[in-house]
Amino acid sequence: MLEKFKLNMQFFSDTFRQKSLRRNVLVLALSGVALTFVFILITAPLLLYFIEGQITERGKQWGEQTAYFAEKLYREQTEEHLRDRVVIRADLINKKLEEISTYVEYIAADMEAILKNKSQYRPRYLPNPAREAVPIGKAYAYFRNNDSGNVSPEALNELYLESNIGDFIISQTEKYYTDTTAGIMVVSEDNFVIGVDYDPKKNFVVMPTNYTDNPDFQNKFSWYNATKETDYGIFTKPQLIDGNYSMYGAFPYHDADGNFAGAVAIGAEVNTFYRFLLDPDSNENIRAVIVNQDGQIIMSSETEGIFAADDDDMRLYEDSDLADVFKRMTEMESDVVSLDLNGKAFKGKYYIAFAPIKIANWSFGRIIDYTSVNVAADTAKDRILGQMNSFKEDIERLFLILVPISMAMIVVMLVFVLRSGVRESDKFLNPIQQLIDSVQDIAKGNFDRRLEVPSENEIGKLAQAVNTMADELKTYMINLQQETAERERISTELNVATNIQQSMLPHEFDFDRTEFEIFASMEAAKEVGGDFYDFYFVDNKHLIITMADVSGKGVPAALFMSRSKTMLQNFAFSMKNPDDLAAVMTLSNRQLCYNNEEMLFVTVFMGMLNLETGEFIYANGGHNPPLVLHENKFEFMDVGKSCMLGIDEDVSFEQQKIVLAPGDIIFLYTDGVTEAMNEGGELFGENYLRDVLNGEDTSESLETLLEHLRQAIKNHAGNAEQSDDITMLALKFNGGGN
Repeated sequence: MLEKFKLNMQFFSDTFRQKSLRRNVLVLALSGVALTFVFILITAPLLLYFIEGQITERGKQWGEQTAYFAEKLYREQTEEHLRDRVVIRADLINKKLEEISTYVEYIAADMEAILKNKSQYRPRYLPNPAREAVPIGKAYAYFRNNDSGNVSPEALNELYLESNIGDFIISQTEKYYTDTTAGIMVVSEDNFVIGVDYDPKKNFVVMPTNYTDNPDFQNKFSWYNATKETDYGIFTKPQLIDGNYSMYGAFPYHDADGNFAGAVAIGAEVNTFYRFLLDPDSNENIRAVIVNQDGQIIMSSETEGIFAADDDDMRLYEDSDLADVFKRMTEMESDVVSLDLNGKAFKGKYYIAFAPIKIANWSFGRIIDYTSVNVAADTAKDRILGQMNSFKEDIERLFLILVPISMAMIVVMLVFVLRSGVRESDKFLNPIQQLIDSVQDIAKGNFDRRLEVPSENEIGKLAQAVNTMADELKTYMINLQQETAERERISTELNVATNIQQSMLPHEFDFDRTEFEIFASMEAAKEVGGDFYDFYFVDNKHLIITMADVSGKGVPAALFMSRSKTMLQNFAFSMKNPDDLAAVMTLSNRQLCYNNEEMLFVTVFMGMLNLETGEFIYANGGHNPPLVLHENKFEFMDVGKSCMLGIDEDVSFEQQKIVLAPGDIIFLYTDGVTEAMNEGGELFGENYLRDVLNGEDTSESLETLLEHLRQAIKNHAGNAEQSDDITMLALKFNGGGN
């Protein structure tokens, strides 16, 4: 025994004299255990007292923090719940208003159809409710001056003709509005009214004295004047009519020349919307309001107080915080805020949740007592504090038990480290040295180097990982070389394809001709695209322009584009006279349908300008309608309905014509212009395109016009990625002559 002890001591002596990782491992292990053991023996009494105090103090802090975060979570969930509920209610009101807006637009559209197609309708007599009984739900008509005997025969005929709208009003509305609608009214600029009333409390239409005593009563309705002034749909705030509060959704209609001809309104009782303001089964103390763009509360669950319906602008309220909330509501924001109100009617802390009613530019808001929705948060806070106090007491008892056990385990650990440290150090250190040598060799490029480490622990797994890494590095280097070569080849081919495609488009815009000016541009969404434009002379006085958009993107679209462009041009040069332009489209379509296994198609607009007369003959194949500048105003051309090329070989195309005056401009484009999308998903749109063009100075060059439009598209898109080719062409007719 003594001899074995001497040998062990000699081994430790030799080990600690040598500078090696083995010595460092043993010193680290022994030092850590020894220092920990000594530290605990010396400081145990003080540490016990200190830890006990810390546990008591920290337990209190943790309990308060946990309760605070739990309370905060409850309140955040409460605010989210309030926000969701107010958004849902706002959406319900919005849908109801959308329903009214939809049907009032239907009626206005039908009135325009009658005015534009008078020959298709027969005169229709509707009774005058001031002179005979008209049942509720039946159409009636009368002149605003209440004296049809002094009305001209032409005015009477116009009334009888437009009275055909009565059946449409009834068919469109009686199924949906008989219980909620105050009435549907068509007020004409020709001094007459056509209407249908719905009132479950009445059997017949009752004409108020305002109708008979004041000939201009209908014309002075706020909805009529507002609709006429804006020439657009509006919603009114509630107003007292015949003893009931009603609101109107109104929309204008126009005659065959596009002039304002009158307005259509659907009146809905305000009670219809009050059921959306509050939850009837809710126990919370809630007030609800609807605010218009002027900051006025136009509907409210309250009959008095600061939140009652009133004409005051709440954005100017004396409480600046509350006024700021109403300002945000008029700015169509959505949020939940908490305020301390100190008014006479409302004192204390409240939540105010609000969300926009988009179709009417209104805002829906709810005012909720703070304490009524935070009872759960307060209860959770008290419960957590109690549980944390119990937990603190349990930790203190457990600590008294664990201290002696931990000290005993440290003694055992010290012995174990001494015995196992020596044995395990060799197993640990030898494979590490092999790994070092192997990694250095692999780093020099020897990917065939392999490690043979018999260990099954992490060292062995690390050795296997190094071997696998060497194999993968070798494979990766081979693949990298191949992929690099392939990418360079594809990039070269795409560059060539891009150059070829660009060379196919005409880029020379100066023809040394005074009869016209022309300019075009194309910006592909990828290296190659499917859009193309073209222009060329078929003889000395006829210029053909083409704008097309192939379905899809990339190389397939570019190939189909090349085929389409060549085919259209070849057939155009084979025309015998200008009347063959539709035939060019028809023949090209048949050829494109042939062997079109990829089912590609192309939209095409093709036109031919007579440079002597200004006559412009055109045919359209499913393409976007061009815009024409005539009398200093851009408007969309009438292109009719047509099919794309490449879909149906039996379809034929028709051609149309207009006559351009000197100074007129034709603007062609692809859907990459109107469908340019910003980060919010909003399209550039046809209407905005027209507005931008009408805002430009057309006396400048066509190149400047297209550049300004391209900048407008870029400003609209912002940081959004371009998703489609953007192609534009402008042709200006200066007049005949050489």
